[in-house]
Amino acid sequence: MASRLRIGAALLGAAALMSMSTLGASADVIVEPDRKTPSKSGHNVFFVKDGKTKFDTSLIPLVVNDNGEIEKVFAYCVELPTLLKDKVPLKEAPWGKHPGEKTQFNDPENAGKVLWILTNSYPVLDEKAFQKKWGDQFDEREMIGATQAAIWHFSDGMKLDEGKQNKENADVTTLYKKFVEQAKNEGQQVTPTMEIEPESKSGKAGEKIGPYKVTTTASEVKLTAKLPTGVTITDAKGNPLAVQNDGDKVQAKAAVGEKVTEFFVNVPAGADKGEATMNVSAEAVLQAGRLFVAQDSNQKTQSLVIAKNSKVKVDKDAKADWTVNVQPSEPSTPPSSSTPPSSATPSTTPPTTTTSPAAPAPGGGEDLASTGASILWPLLGGLVLVGAGVGALFIVRRKKAGA
Repeated sequence: MASRLRIGAALLGAAALMSMSTLGASADVIVEPDRKTPSKSGHNVFFVKDGKTKFDTSLIPLVVNDNGEIEKVFAYCVELPTLLKDKVPLKEAPWGKHPGEKTQFNDPENAGKVLWILTNSYPVLDEKAFQKKWGDQFDEREMIGATQAAIWHFSDGMKLDEGKQNKENADVTTLYKKFVEQAKNEGQQVTPTMEIEPESKSGKAGEKIGPYKVTTTASEVKLTAKLPTGVTITDAKGNPLAVQNDGDKVQAKAAVGEKVTEFFVNVPAGADKGEATMNVSAEAVLQAGRLFVAQDSNQKTQSLVIAKNSKVKVDKDAKADWTVNVQPSEPSTPPSSSTPPSSATPSTTPPTTTTSPAAPAPGGGEDLASTGASILWPLLGGLVLVGAGVGALFIVRRKKAGA
């Protein structure tokens, strides 16, 4: 099945994953100085600078932290006069993120020229290839010394003291000048060993959460995920990865292709509130020119650039979480407690006439309900009786007055 996920992948299955432990923490490429492996020494170099002008040069051996597996890489220095400290881990960092305030390596122009020197020098070129390109008179120590001096020129603004250098080794001066004069920024950036963007994203049930973009130097990666039932990993069109059952695991594969890929977390509409965790791991290429700085910014140690492509194992975590769409209930309309206002427009219908006089409503305002008999005659009868009583009382008083 075609998929935007163009790299080999493996998914842990949905229902089976619910009983599995949480995925491990995200792991960057971490290196430390390797004091068990001898460094490859170069010639000393001399710079025109106040204070110390003589510096040792070497290819620095490093150990990659690979969960107990030992892998070794070599690096050059990009920071003077900071010392490289033992047991201080360094982490991979993008260009422009060098912590030094005065370093020139944060300038893309200079970083690009450092990369050009690395890719055209030793050990990217072995001794035979180097001598074929630059001259067969140069030995390994001269290659290392001149390469490191040229890197410091662009990373730290150092200028070789040719007089002192020629007394130490004139071939270093010759190579240094060639590197500095010919170095150019070709506009290329070294690819991160592995990067996922974003590392966390939120969404709602019933939609695809993403995209999660994976940039890596690996030709294929393994993607594992802890997913609630019904949640899947898909491409941009919602197509799930092709899967093949393998016990309690599910293998998902896609064609190998570009090094930049993307995937989505597809959450069905009826899903409860929840989250999914993904982990991408691979054996990737740690490229020449990748910058390494102190993992802990409070610990000062020399920053380094990788001198030669090396294979390393790396993994990164990503996370998705979602909420549930709650449909608002329709509000019930309460019965009106008042009579709707009458229209301001005068009625054209003539008023209805009646032969019976209308009795005034007590308290005013509302008509009494009709009982089928008029109250007029009892009212008149009452008035007659009251009048008769008043007249009789008047006659009795007159007789008493005449007696």
